[in-house]
Amino acid sequence: MNATDYLNRSALYRKLVYGPYREFAGVYAAKMSNEGLGRQCTWRSLNLFRDLMDWHVGNGHAPQDLSEVHVDRFLEHRFKHWKPDSGDRAALRR
Repeated sequence: MNATDYLNRSALYRKLVYGPYREFAGVYAAKMSNEGLGRQCTWRSLNLFRDLMDWHVGNGHAPQDLSEVHVDRFLEHRFKHWKPDSGDRAALRR
């Protein structure tokens, strides 16, 4: 199952597309589909995207103000509080 198949069935993706980050979720999903990612990688990437956006907006920033500096801070925060995953940085580069 590739990213496109997964996105067509994913409840998480539907929540993101109809939620406050809809414009960004669509662009991110298109990139994953174009790269031909598998189901597990797409799922992990969507979860990480949701966590990043929730953290970013929860810290008082507008979604469109996201920058690489914010992503680095998020990863530092994530690695302090959760077990790091080697694919996190690659998923957020997308």
